[in-house]
Amino acid sequence: MMKKIFFSVLFCLMVCVPVSAEEYLQYTDPGISYNTQYAGVSVQFPNGVTTNTVYCNGRLCVDLDEGIEFMGAEITQLEYAYRITTDSGSVFLSNEAASNRPGLVLYNNEPYISLYELITPFGYEMLVDSSCTYVRVMKYNSSVLANAAAGGENNAYIRLEDISADGMKPDGTAKYSVSMLEKLKYTAEYLYLNGQEYYFGWIPVYTCPSLNYTNDVSVYYNLYNSYFLYVLDYMTDHNGHLGLHGYTHQYGSDESGDGYEWGASTPYSEEEQQQRMILAKQTAAKLGYEPEFFEFPHYGATDSQLKMAENYFDVVYQSYPDASMLYQIITTVRSGKNVLYVTTPAEYVRFKRDTSIYGNIDNCVNNGYVLSMYFHPVIDEDNIFISEYNNVRYWCYENEAALPAILNYIRNYGYNFRAFN
Repeated sequence: MMKKIFFSVLFCLMVCVPVSAEEYLQYTDPGISYNTQYAGVSVQFPNGVTTNTVYCNGRLCVDLDEGIEFMGAEITQLEYAYRITTDSGSVFLSNEAASNRPGLVLYNNEPYISLYELITPFGYEMLVDSSCTYVRVMKYNSSVLANAAAGGENNAYIRLEDISADGMKPDGTAKYSVSMLEKLKYTAEYLYLNGQEYYFGWIPVYTCPSLNYTNDVSVYYNLYNSYFLYVLDYMTDHNGHLGLHGYTHQYGSDESGDGYEWGASTPYSEEEQQQRMILAKQTAAKLGYEPEFFEFPHYGATDSQLKMAENYFDVVYQSYPDASMLYQIITTVRSGKNVLYVTTPAEYVRFKRDTSIYGNIDNCVNNGYVLSMYFHPVIDEDNIFISEYNNVRYWCYENEAALPAILNYIRNYGYNFRAFN
C-alpha cells in the first residue's frame, strides 16, 4: 500500500508541479507589418499576361485591376471588403490587415492582391516553371475518388514530416523542388478531399553549411519561396496544422533535416536554445502563421529542454518523458499551464515499399496505444501523376502508394486522421 502511495505522489510531482517561467527569455510577437518589394514576375492568366507583380511578406501579388480582368472576374467594393465574382461563384476578401498573411496590399499607392487569394477559391492553380522565372494560372482537377465518409469514429493522427524550402539548393539535390512542392500540395489535397486532418512539421530556416547556403522564406523574396508559401497557405487552409520542427534542424556542419539542434550534445547555451525557439516562432508569425506545436529534431531533447519548449508552446510533438506514458497522448501542467505531449508509437514509413508500418498500426490497435504516426511526403513522389489536357491540369495519387494505402488500412480498423486539440 505504501509503495502505491509513493508512486502516486511521485507521478503528481512529475506531471503537476509547475516550473517558474521567469528563468526563460520572453517571446515577443513581431506584430502585423507588410514588407512589399517589386517582383516583375510574369504571370500568364487565362485571359492575359502581366508582369505587374510584387512580393508582400513573401507572397506573389498581382495588380488588382489586371488580376480581375485577366481572370475574367468582377469586383465589387463593399464597406469592409471586396466581393470577387467569377462564373464559379463569389468570395469576399477583407480590405483590412488581420495577420501577416496578405490579401489586399498597397504598393506605390496602387492596390495589389495575393495571387493565392485571387485564384484558389475558383479552382485555379499557381504553376511555377522549374527555373522559377514565370507563373501560369490554370484550372486543375483530380482523378482521385475521394471518400470523406469512409472509416469510423476512432481518432488517428498523422504528421507530414521535414517540410523545408530547400528547392534552390545549389547542387540540385533538393527534396522540395518546384515539382515536389506541387506534389506536396496534392498530397495535402488528397487528405483534404478524404476528410482527413493532418499536421506538418516545418523547418523554418533551411541551411546547408557545406554549400554555404541558407534560405529563410521570411527574409528572401523570390519566386521559389513564394511558391513554397503558396503551398503552405493551401495546407493551412485545407485541414493542415502547421508546427515548428526546430529552427534549422541542425547544428555545426550538418544539413537541415539531417542534424540535431537540441539534445545533450547541443553546442548552444541555454539562452541560445531559448532564442532559437523564439526565432522559430517569430519567423512563423512574420509570415502570418500561428504554430500549433513544437517538435524537437529527431526527438532529441533533455528533460530541461522539454520544459523549455513547454514555456513557449502548448503542444510538444513527442512522447512524454515517462516510461509508463510513452504510448498515449498526455496533458501535463508541470510548467504552470496545460501542455499536450503527442507521441507517435506507430512510427513512420522508412523507405519506399516499407511495409513495417502496418505491423506498427496493428500493434497500436491491439494494445490500446494511440494510433499516431508520421510520414515523409517525398516517399510518394513517384506515385503522384500530373498531366494537362485542354488547358486543365490533372493530378492522380496512386491507391497503391504509401499514404493512400495507410489511410485505407486505418479506415478498415474504423479510424480516420483527426486533430488532437
